[in-house]
Amino acid sequence: MFLFQELLKVTQTRQSELIARQHWIHGLMQPSKGFVGAQLSRFLGNPTDYLVLRMWESEEAFMNFRNGPDGNYGKNRPEGLFEGVASGRRYESVIESPGSAKGNYLVRSVYGVEPERDAEFIANRQRHDGLALQVPGTALLNTFKCVDQEGEWVNTFLCIAQRVDRDAYNAYLESEQAAEYRKGNVRGLYKTVSTQCYEVIDEVRP
Repeated sequence: MFLFQELLKVTQTRQSELIARQHWIHGLMQPSKGFVGAQLSRFLGNPTDYLVLRMWESEEAFMNFRNGPDGNYGKNRPEGLFEGVASGRRYESVIESPGSAKGNYLVRSVYGVEPERDAEFIANRQRHDGLALQVPGTALLNTFKCVDQEGEWVNTFLCIAQRVDRDAYNAYLESEQAAEYRKGNVRGLYKTVSTQCYEVIDEVRP
């Protein structure tokens, strides 16, 4: 699965406009071949930052849409609506671990990993997911590798964890499973670049 990520800082007085526009853009994508889904999430650390995640079966499917009649999203962007925040943009899925719950509390974590240790990191995340899914309240755990060709996000992984709510996240952090995961970590395997919490506020599926 291919993921296209955007971080947006919206003009504070135009939040409803941003939400409506993103929903409209994702509606343009919805009937396209290879479209898997799109989410808009609000950052819980301030009132102006948003996370956009757009999932496709492949990067080719995404580019086919972008090169089609709706790929420019109406050919214009309302002036002053938002500014882009620096982030990795293009990702390929390496682990997909669906849970049994449903929820809109999303934790986005970015990890730096040396290329020669990619396989070791992925195996460690698989171990993490197996333990985390034992704790009730998990909707999904997905890990993506950045495939940008340049920039500071090369050699990073993006991990998305979606749970029922903050209490479910706290329950995992305080669980025996989380303690077991931490105990088994290898020092120096990865560097935590950032961890941020969001609320999913809009979602479009095929």
